[in-house]
Amino acid sequence: MRSVFLALTVTTAYALLRGWPEELHPVLRSCFAVLVLVLGVGLWRRRERPACNMARAIRAPRWPDYVAIGMGILGIECLFLFLLSIVPHHAETVSEVMADALFPQRASTRTSAGENSDSSHGSSISGNWLWDSQGRRRLPVSSNARPSNKPEIFFRPTNESTSSYLLRSRVYLRAFALEKFDDSTWSPVGMDPDTLLPDERGFVNIWQPEGRPGPVLRGEVIQPSHPGGEDVFTAPQGATRGRVDQLRHVDPGIYRLNPAAEPEGGYSYEVAAKTVTLTALLESGALEEFRFPSLPSESHLLELPTDEALRDEIINLSSKTQGDPASRLVGLRRLLWQQYDYSLEIANSGGIDPLLNFIRDEKRGHCEFFATAGALLCRALNIPSRIAYGWSGGKWYSGPGYFMFRAREAHAWTEIYLEDIGWVIFDTTPPGSRTRIDIATAGEELPIDEEQSSPFSPSPPSRPAFSLSLDPGSLWLLLALGSGLLMVPLSFIVLRFRRKPTGIPGATSANLLPEPPGYLDRFRQACARRGRPMPPGRTLRQQLATLTEEGKKPPFADDLLAYHYAITYGDERPSRIRESALLRAIKRWI
Repeated sequence: MRSVFLALTVTTAYALLRGWPEELHPVLRSCFAVLVLVLGVGLWRRRERPACNMARAIRAPRWPDYVAIGMGILGIECLFLFLLSIVPHHAETVSEVMADALFPQRASTRTSAGENSDSSHGSSISGNWLWDSQGRRRLPVSSNARPSNKPEIFFRPTNESTSSYLLRSRVYLRAFALEKFDDSTWSPVGMDPDTLLPDERGFVNIWQPEGRPGPVLRGEVIQPSHPGGEDVFTAPQGATRGRVDQLRHVDPGIYRLNPAAEPEGGYSYEVAAKTVTLTALLESGALEEFRFPSLPSESHLLELPTDEALRDEIINLSSKTQGDPASRLVGLRRLLWQQYDYSLEIANSGGIDPLLNFIRDEKRGHCEFFATAGALLCRALNIPSRIAYGWSGGKWYSGPGYFMFRAREAHAWTEIYLEDIGWVIFDTTPPGSRTRIDIATAGEELPIDEEQSSPFSPSPPSRPAFSLSLDPGSLWLLLALGSGLLMVPLSFIVLRFRRKPTGIPGATSANLLPEPPGYLDRFRQACARRGRPMPPGRTLRQQLATLTEEGKKPPFADDLLAYHYAITYGDERPSRIRESALLRAIKRWI
């Protein structure tokens, strides 16, 4: 039972650290996990005192012992703090170099601008060119992705209100959206391209409904140039304008940039946007006031896949929700969060339709599967929807004021359309699986040199070496390193030169056996007085047998032997009454 209780305690703590329940804040879950472990170990260690004699320490611990142990633990923690702050930052570069050396094809794939394969979700070739040569994005049949940490795009807010809003909520940097889905493939609608020119202030305006709520987010986007010339205009979701030469509106959710004047330098342009999420509308209570547009049933925004088995699964799944449209949307999202698992590894051993495998069979996949399922489930409820691709989360550098987005933060989400609001983010990926905002440590440099004319050079940006500059972050790390290097050896020195134990006759560092019981010690003294001492190493049974052979067997011999072996090797508990009787008998025998 004790083992089962310990296993249950560890399992509960592990579940808390893994993100269950999702409604709790991560810090609160961590606190609960530590509390469960402490209480569990404390209760597990509670037990009855054993009946046998226990070995005792030569002396009680004194204050130098506690000081030495405390300094040792604190020093080790300081060293861990230093290592965990410095090593991971450089270990990524070392791992990338080793991987490129061992697998040359990996490096060539990462630096090429070829089409995205089915298994490349989350690779460094993501972001702006997830589609094939026809602008289509096919769901991978199987996947075993290992996302890269290479920077892909940067966003610098131009005012404090934008920075604080994005740090409080969540960044959704959208590159493009696709609206047609069939045969496991998202594809463009195929509209006639339209050229958008800048106004007198130099901004190209992008239409959004006048009643679109939310604060205006302003910032600067810095992105590399795609060698194939298929660069798309990227901005926070709900873009309203951008300071660019012109935009080519080639599809409802795709705006293309002109080829970069200096391809190696990439692009840098100002943007403005109003990002709206379904969660924000629900929290404000404003969702019930808005309506979904009435579209003809043949609209591609309401179109379901032609595969009958997949259509049936989507319709059956959507029918599990009830209530008004807002309640059904919440129900759909909760259903996906509870019944499906986020995973970058997809087996699909049968090689069936990827979405059917996700919904019906394997029930696990990455964000693109959750977004696709969310969009089609919305269409089954007659809600216009599509899928959007971009980045979410990011790493925030407070010094220069940049969000950096890496390939591992490439993200896909569902968008639904509301009248008088426009496209709204409906992110159906489980919250615990989304990439959270990563805050850069103090003094950590942004992997982009603003003074260079080409921030995106063909070679990946090098990671800054650890600097011994006197900024607050480095000072704390140096203090942790110095404290660890000082306290760990000092703790051993204190333990080495602490006062040796005294006060126990005949006790040595090797003599840690329990003291003999009083009756046995008195019996040895009696034997010595009668001229038959009990040599070291002789057992009580052997001593009594020797006395019996010499005709000097004590009258209490049988009682003494039976009692001693019963409490020493048996389950009988010590008895003060019997021991008092034995002591009196031994005293008379002397």
